[in-house]
Amino acid sequence: MVSKTRFWYPFILLMFLCAGAAMDTIRPGNHLNSSTTVVSVGEMFELGFFQPTDSEHYYVGIWYKNIKEDPVVWIANRDYPVTASAFFGISDDGNLEIKQGRIIYRVTDMTLPNANVSAKLLDSGNLILRDENSSILWQSFDFPSHTYLPGMKLGYDTRIQSTWSYVSWKSSNDPSPGNFTLKLDSGPEKQIMILNGDAIYWRSIRSWGDSSNYFEFPVETRLNMYNFSFVSESDTAYLTYNIYRNDTISRFTIDATGQLRQLLWLDNEWSVLNSQPGQPCEVYAYCGANSSCSNVSSPICSCLPGYKPSSVEFWNNGDFKEGCSRKNELQCGKNDGFHMLTKVILPQKHLTREVQSFGDCRSSCLSNCSCSGFSYTDRNCSIWTGELINLQQLPVNNSSGTDFYLKLAATDLETKKSSSNMRRAVIVSVTVTMTVFTSAFCIWQVKVKRDKRKGETLDTFILFQVFVSDTSGTYSCFMLCRWQVEHEKEVEIPLFSFSSVSAATDNFSFSNKLGEGGFGPVYKVNFIDFV
Repeated sequence: MVSKTRFWYPFILLMFLCAGAAMDTIRPGNHLNSSTTVVSVGEMFELGFFQPTDSEHYYVGIWYKNIKEDPVVWIANRDYPVTASAFFGISDDGNLEIKQGRIIYRVTDMTLPNANVSAKLLDSGNLILRDENSSILWQSFDFPSHTYLPGMKLGYDTRIQSTWSYVSWKSSNDPSPGNFTLKLDSGPEKQIMILNGDAIYWRSIRSWGDSSNYFEFPVETRLNMYNFSFVSESDTAYLTYNIYRNDTISRFTIDATGQLRQLLWLDNEWSVLNSQPGQPCEVYAYCGANSSCSNVSSPICSCLPGYKPSSVEFWNNGDFKEGCSRKNELQCGKNDGFHMLTKVILPQKHLTREVQSFGDCRSSCLSNCSCSGFSYTDRNCSIWTGELINLQQLPVNNSSGTDFYLKLAATDLETKKSSSNMRRAVIVSVTVTMTVFTSAFCIWQVKVKRDKRKGETLDTFILFQVFVSDTSGTYSCFMLCRWQVEHEKEVEIPLFSFSSVSAATDNFSFSNKLGEGGFGPVYKVNFIDFV
């Protein structure tokens, strides 16, 4: 009796092995129902019917096998929910289909030479349909839902009329297509973008069309976890990635609120490494056209100098979408000029070309009647035409940001100059007074330590630093003042007026700008008149 039992062990083991070998594959004649599933060989992913919370509908999907909440990463029938009586399998002609009574929903629609095919779920989360030679006829990775997994593509291939884009759920409990789409821009900059319907909702600041090819997420994700690669040919462009360590589980999702989230399975829970857009100013055209957005200001939006709200009523009610329009039209000639905005994130959509100097870049914009502004860095001249979208004003203490030269009509420049001078006069008066009192202490020290030899002339030096702030930034003037005092004579504290400071820097002109430090631009002083 014992020997007979042992005799059957190999056959029982063989049956389990055969069953295990088929757990990841669907063959013709096999179907899944609402209570059966297919599991990838490494038990990473599972394929079957699922029912969202508080819903009567069923969908065919793929989800993580051994992770709580079983997050769904792919859905076969987003537009066509079914009931619990439906089946999923391979049809007589070799296509994947969902059958509910007499109603059939075809997941694939191909004409095949024969129906000798099988569907296999891989540990990558990819469901492939292959022929008897193991050639892939179709794969779910080419028809993404809302989750961007390692090995998937984000982009397009115009040769086969294929687009690898990702569409959000309608809500957290409704997997039908929602309002937001994650895609790769087909323009020259190849920016990653999120659409809200047909309108741009968010764009990546950096693009994959230049040398700075990286995703806008923390450094550690680019260097230690993710290996992104970008493929760009005449008709094809896509971004794909893989993960260095096999034991790391991560995904990107576009959710029902329009957030692109980077998720990592860590300590038995999903951790959000990053989310875009992260702040209101990162939402595309949040403040409308020709405006400035600042995440630290209240209100968050303001019209650019020389512009006014297009709709005062909407603007005052906190609706900034209408943006701003010019107070005075450009004259398209030498009467136009520029107002410098410092520490800004430059607007979107510009043309860049190489020039020899800042003056060449300025002249290029001045001679172009459509030019709205320019930026110059290391012989690279960037020109903006038409409306200015997504200009962000960074805080004064922010070390990043770029100078932007806003093109204005002469009348707006004069108005800006007068109001700016008034603000500077007030600030300089206060700051200079404080500086002089501080300097008095230095002079007293000189007096105490002076040479006791009577009649000897002493050279006294004091370094003045004057800060002048307005809406375009903070200016800093350094002045080394030298005068002579005779031994045992009282030292008079020098005073100077705003007009003398303005004259000494040629009204803080660009030609007198020496550079830029932590407090803002530094200007050269040609002379200084003391009061």
